[in-house]
Amino acid sequence: MKRTCIAVAAFAISLSASAAAQPVKLFVLAGQSNMVGFGVGTALPAELQSQPDVWYDHHNPDAREGGPYAEATSTDWGPLEPKGEARRYGPEITFGHAMAAAYPEHRIAIVKLAQGGTNLVDHWGRGLGPDPEVLYKSQLYHALLGKLDSATYAGDRALRYPDEPTRLDNALARLESEGHDVEIAGLLWMQGENEAGWSAAFTYGDTLRGFIAAIREDLGVPGLPVVLGRISDNLYPANGGPIAAGKEANIDAVRAAQVAVAEEDPRVAWVDTDDFAPRRSDDTWHFDSAAYQLLGDRFAEAYLALVAEAGSPGASSANSAASAGAGGGGGAAGASGSTVGGGGGGGAAGASGSSVSSASSAASAGGGGGAAGASGSSVSSASSAASAGAAAAGSAGSAAGSSGAAPGGTGGSSGCGCRTAGIPGQGPGAAALALIALAALRRRRGSGREPG
Repeated sequence: MKRTCIAVAAFAISLSASAAAQPVKLFVLAGQSNMVGFGVGTALPAELQSQPDVWYDHHNPDAREGGPYAEATSTDWGPLEPKGEARRYGPEITFGHAMAAAYPEHRIAIVKLAQGGTNLVDHWGRGLGPDPEVLYKSQLYHALLGKLDSATYAGDRALRYPDEPTRLDNALARLESEGHDVEIAGLLWMQGENEAGWSAAFTYGDTLRGFIAAIREDLGVPGLPVVLGRISDNLYPANGGPIAAGKEANIDAVRAAQVAVAEEDPRVAWVDTDDFAPRRSDDTWHFDSAAYQLLGDRFAEAYLALVAEAGSPGASSANSAASAGAGGGGGAAGASGSTVGGGGGGGAAGASGSSVSSASSAASAGGGGGAAGASGSSVSSASSAASAGAAAAGSAGSAAGSSGAAPGGTGGSSGCGCRTAGIPGQGPGAAALALIALAALRRRRGSGREPG
């Protein structure tokens, strides 16, 4: 216990002192049990056992069974590592590692709020109504983002929440109080297994669109990049899955909706999970340890390809001085010091990842700069993605862009000490470097699967 206290105290000191003016890219991870994760800590290579350079805040509230609102909204930053007595993890471990490699001049922060068995309608809904049970069921969304007033709640079954900050508010306030510029950089969403077993499957697409729109509006980031994990075909009864025979159309509907939402929105991508081994033969809901590592890799690849391709959403908060440049061969450097491809003279680098799809799979942009990335809708292996990244960095003679020149693109944080509602500093150089780092990491840990 004493050793643990010392470690926590040391991390608290590092949060306030190690990167006094360092900009922060904050990622929100949410969903149900495959976002919570069942990876076993002993399956991780040494360099992923604890990552003090990535800040992590994770809570797993049970919105179905009850609990004080404060428990769902408190913030406790620590190093990125498996949590709990069982040292379990989800995709955040490898995702955080990749983001730290992609953006070395930024501090990476991850806020994860996930709960097994939850669905978009009952537990992640934004709407509030007069029924206390409905209000209560929406706890997860509002714990993360909503503004609640205790006057809204009544009745014996309702939780009497005070008008207190949300979980994300607390996380941001802690970082900003230490002088960091905080950029809300993206959302990862792994969910949909619940709906695949009932009629909500057939309206999942519209519900998901509404959820993404609500998240973007409440965060004030209209172009927030979102990466969806498509639910696995392990769920089909023919594959030994847990969903009853006769419900195959439900599974089809959710999977198709996730792809459709990604394909119609240029700032949404999806990743495949069909090749992931189940945790056990009697638990095909969940993935094994190796699969959660791969899921984090795929989220990272999809995210980097997405932002390299689509560029900055061009949105900023009222207090932000984030600049927006475009086209013409010129470009402003982002907060990380990298340049962003886009427009006439630029080019984007990236890859769609091992099973990544988005509105356009290959991360390409710009007229004269030349795009380096995966051609086609998917890349079949980590080495393919690495090759795409290597080509982007190597053939241009610079990880920042073609011929070492600054491609056209968008600018980044001004260092104003405020929250940036945009994605500055994300570009082809970062994408290429991260893909190379991902490939190296996969080679080190091998391709075998560990029992979960």
